Amino acid sequence: MYVMNSVYKVTDRSQISVDDFPVGYPNLATFADSDESFSLYRRFGYLQSRLLLDKQDELRQLEIQLDVLDKDEKDPAALISRDGQGQPRKALLTQIESKFRDYASLLSTAHELISFHRPADSEHQSVLNYMFNVAPIHDAESQYIYCKEDLVTLRPGRENAWLDRSIEKALQPLNCHLVRYLFCSKESQRKASDAKQVYCCRKRIERCSVAIVTAVILFLLIVPIYLLFHLIGGPREAMSPHANAVCIGILLVFTLLFSAAMSLFTSAKKHEILGAAAAYCAVLVVFLGNVGNVSAS
Repeated sequence: MYVMNSVYKVTDRSQISVDDFPVGYPNLATFADSDESFSLYRRFGYLQSRLLLDKQDELRQLEIQLDVLDKDEKDPAALISRDGQGQPRKALLTQIESKFRDYASLLSTAHELISFHRPADSEHQSVLNYMFNVAPIHDAESQYIYCKEDLVTLRPGRENAWLDRSIEKALQPLNCHLVRYLFCSKESQRKASDAKQVYCCRKRIERCSVAIVTAVILFLLIVPIYLLFHLIGGPREAMSPHANAVCIGILLVFTLLFSAAMSLFTSAKKHEILGAAAAYCAVLVVFLGNVGNVSAS
């Protein structure tokens, strides 16, 4: 076999702009692929229900046929051993197995689709604006974007997804060199068809989100300890009732703030938030007691 020494130019599709493709489905596909938040598609929930109900009723009819066949069986040995089953019963069971496999597969697919995340309002509005301004495909074929309750996003869910969207939304009006330098990579900005549009790098947004969460955690740990340390400057017996009330108020306020942060920044359940808040409050109480004992000595 003879292989020619040829050099092929491979296009890096991560650096392709939306304007590099003609208006139509190529342009729409490039836009949907330019950012994971733009990957919105219908799950066809109504059709899923219709198909599941149809398959379910087919199995119901076959179930009735099997019951009738069993009740009308005149040979008792045919029901206590598989060897005694006649050809009609075997054929019916084979048909039931085939129908049940189709039903179970459809049921599993519907369960998987219904577990997909719904798009955020900002994500849906972005795609809606693109459809309205560019009009890449015919009106009839673009109507899917208006079925908001039936849309799902392929974007993987993150605990801080709302924070990511808030950061990205806040950066859109701040279209300056510093914002582009900090939050936009060359590849992401190459996708922008408008010079005024900011395509933020997803990893940089996530890093900013992690930095904000870390700052909140440090604030909730350092600030109450600092306040309690300065309130308890002397022996516990010398503290006034007002100072004791302020200490209890600090414990209450910061425990509530910690619970709110847990519910906002994590997907923890109610009992997990309750346990974490109790542990946080216990840490502050132990610190309060230790500082009082040190001051007394």
